[in-house]
Amino acid sequence: MQLNPKQEEAKNKVEWPLLIIAWAWSGKTATLTQRVNYMITEKNIPANSIMMVTFTNKAAREMRERVSARIWVEAPRWLYQRANFPLIWTFHSIWIFILKEVLNNFSADELNIWLRKDFVIYDESDKLSVLKWILKNELLLDEKEFPARQIAFYISNAKNALVTAAWYEKEVDSALKEVVYKVYLRYEKHLATNNAMDFDDILVKALAVLKIPKLLEMYQERYKYLMVDEYQDTNAPQYEIVRLLALKYRNLAVVWDDAQSIYSWRWADMTNIINFRKDYPDALIVKLEQNYRSTKTIIAGANGVIAKNNSWIKKELWTDNTQGEKIQYIEAPDDKTEASIIVSIIKDKWEKYSDNLILYRTNAQSRQLEEALMMKSIPYRVVWGQKFYDRKEIKDLLWYLRAIHNGNDVVNMKRIINTPPRKIWAKSIETLDKYKESFEVSYPSLIENLDEIEEIKPAARKAIVWFWELYTSLVHASTQIVVSELISQIRKYCEYDEYITNWLSQEEATAKKENMDELITVASQYNGMEPRESLSQFLEEVALITDMDTKDDREEYVTLMTIHTSKWLEEKRVFLTGLEENIFPSFRSVWDTHALEEERRLMYVAMTRAREELYISRAKERFVFWDYSHNPASRFMKEIQAETIENYDISDFVKSSNSLFNSLWNSGWSDFSFWSISKDITPKVKPVANNNVSDFARWDKVNHPKFGSWIITSLNGELAEIAFSWNWIKKMNIRIAPVRKV
Repeated sequence: MQLNPKQEEAKNKVEWPLLIIAWAWSGKTATLTQRVNYMITEKNIPANSIMMVTFTNKAAREMRERVSARIWVEAPRWLYQRANFPLIWTFHSIWIFILKEVLNNFSADELNIWLRKDFVIYDESDKLSVLKWILKNELLLDEKEFPARQIAFYISNAKNALVTAAWYEKEVDSALKEVVYKVYLRYEKHLATNNAMDFDDILVKALAVLKIPKLLEMYQERYKYLMVDEYQDTNAPQYEIVRLLALKYRNLAVVWDDAQSIYSWRWADMTNIINFRKDYPDALIVKLEQNYRSTKTIIAGANGVIAKNNSWIKKELWTDNTQGEKIQYIEAPDDKTEASIIVSIIKDKWEKYSDNLILYRTNAQSRQLEEALMMKSIPYRVVWGQKFYDRKEIKDLLWYLRAIHNGNDVVNMKRIINTPPRKIWAKSIETLDKYKESFEVSYPSLIENLDEIEEIKPAARKAIVWFWELYTSLVHASTQIVVSELISQIRKYCEYDEYITNWLSQEEATAKKENMDELITVASQYNGMEPRESLSQFLEEVALITDMDTKDDREEYVTLMTIHTSKWLEEKRVFLTGLEENIFPSFRSVWDTHALEEERRLMYVAMTRAREELYISRAKERFVFWDYSHNPASRFMKEIQAETIENYDISDFVKSSNSLFNSLWNSGWSDFSFWSISKDITPKVKPVANNNVSDFARWDKVNHPKFGSWIITSLNGELAEIAFSWNWIKKMNIRIAPVRKV
C-alpha cells in the first residue's frame, strides 16, 4: 500500500513522541508496519529493540505477517522463537514472557513480587473457587449474601486501578466493601502461598518489576522504540507500564481513536490521552482521516453521529471512494417483520452470504433474526456468542420443560436434578442409574421409593426429596398455567435468577436474564391454548427450530454478532438492527452523559463496519417482557445527515410476500388480513377443542383466538400445517387446536 502524506509523516517520525489519531479504516496497520520496516531497513535500528503492543492476537499476528513480508525475515509463531524480529504481541503475552525471563534470572526476594518462576495463572473458575472457599471457610459468610462473582468484580476493579489489598481499606465505605477488603487480603495471601496469579496480576506484577531501577533500566535499554495500538483501550497498569518503558528515550508512538473507545466496562480509561499529552507536550500529532473502506455516504452518515459527542478530538473522516448508495432505513411494523425484511434483502441480493453482517446491541436480539434465517434456509453463524437455543440458560429451562412434559424422560430428568446445584452429586445419580437398570423402573418410581435405597446418604437423600417436591409441584402447575407462565415459575421456584446472579458478573447475569425473558416472549405465543397443549406445542416448535439449526461447514454464511464484538471487522453489506430508544441507546445510558457518549461511539463503530451498503432498522412494535413495547426511534437516527439516508420501501416486500396467496385474493377473499394478530396477550386458559376434522380442508381459512386469520396449507389426518403471512408455518392438531373455520 502506498502511504498518503499523513501516513508518511507518521512513518518517518521515529525518534520522538508521536500521537497518531486514526479514525476507522484509515490505514493505521499499514502505517505501523511500514514504520517498523522503515526503522529496520532505512534507519538501521535493531529489530529486537522494537516493541509493538496490540490488544488482540489477531491484530498482532497480522502485523507480524506484514512486517515479515517487508523485512524478509520469517515471522515467529511463538514469542519465544522470535530471534531477530520485533516484539509484536499483546500486552499480556509480552508481560508473561518478561516475568518468566526476570524470574529465571533474579530471586523472588530481589523482585519483591512474591512469585517464583514456576508460577501458575488462575482462570476465572479457579479464582471463584478460591473466593468461595475464603467466604465460607475463613470468613464464615453466606455466599448468597456476598456472591463470589461480585467480590471478584470489586477485586478486579481494584487491581486495574492499582489499588492493593492493603490500600483497599481506604476504599471501605459499606458492609460489602468491608467484606471485599477482608477477602482481598486473604485472596492475595492464598495466591502467594500457591505461587499463583490471576489475569489482572500479569500487568500488576509486570509494573512492580519495572519499578525496580535496575530492571527498568535493563528493559529501557532493550526496547528503545515503543508502539502501542488502540491506546484508547489502555487501563491504568498498561498506561503506567508504557510510561515507564518510554521514560528514558521517549521514542513512543501511540495510535488513538477516541471515536472507537467502547470498552469502559473493561476498565479502559479514556483519560490516558490527557496523561499522554501531559507527559509529552512536545509530541507530534498526526491525524489519519482518510478512510480506505467505506463509501462517501456511509462516512458522512457516521461523521454526523459522532460529531454530537462533546468529549472527542475534533477531526473529519473522509474518503476518495465512490459516493455509494444511500443508507437504507427500515421502519418495520414489528420485530418479526424487521427480521423477515432483512433476510429477504439478503436473499434477493445474494451473491455471497458472507457479504452480509447483522449487528445488534444485545445477544437476546438474535433470536428473531436466527429464526428468519432458518425459515429461508440461509446458513449463518453467531460469532463470539452462542445461538439462542444453545445458550446454557435457555437449554436449562428447556430441559425442565421436557422433563415436566414427560416424566419418563431420563436424559432431561438427570440434567435438571442438580441444576442449579443442589448437592446431588454424580455418585448419587450413579446409584439411581444402577437401581433403574437392575429393577427396570422409572426415575419417578425410584425417587418415590427413595427410602429403600440404602446407598444414598442422608444429605443427598434430603436434597433429592426436596427436588422431587419441586418437580411434582411444577408438573401440577403445568396443568393449570400456560407454558410462558410455567417458565416463569421454573425460574422462581428453582431460584435460577439468584443462581446466575451469584455466579456471574452483573453484566453477564443481566444478559442471561434478558435471554430468558426472550424465551418467555416466544412461549407467550401459546397463551391462548389449554395449558398442557401449550407446553406440547411449544416444545414441538422449539425442537423443529433446533433440528434445522445444524452446523454448516461451508464458509458461505451470514454473520451475526453484537456491535461490541464487531470492532475489528468490516463487510460489504451491514444490517444494524433495533435502533430504538432503550435498546440502542440502552435504557441504562439515556440519563448518563458519559454512558450515552459511549453508546454513540458504539453507533459510529457499527456504521463504519460497512464498506458499500448500510441498512439501519427499527421495529415500531417489539414484543418483549410479555407485552408489546412501542419505543420511539433511536435518537441516533436524527443525528445521521438527512442527505445520506432514505426510507427503505417495504411495500414491495409485503406485496411480494403475499404473492403465494394471490389466488385466494383473486377468489374474492379481499377481507383476508395477513396482519390480523390479536394483541390481547392476557393469559386466557381455554379448554381443549373437539373439532370435527372432516369439516376442514386444504386452503381453508381459519381463525385462531391468539394469532388471528390463518390458512391451512397441508392437512394429513389430524395434523394440519397452517401458514401465517408469508413465511410462518405452524403445525397443529386440528381436532384439539382452538381454531374455527371462517
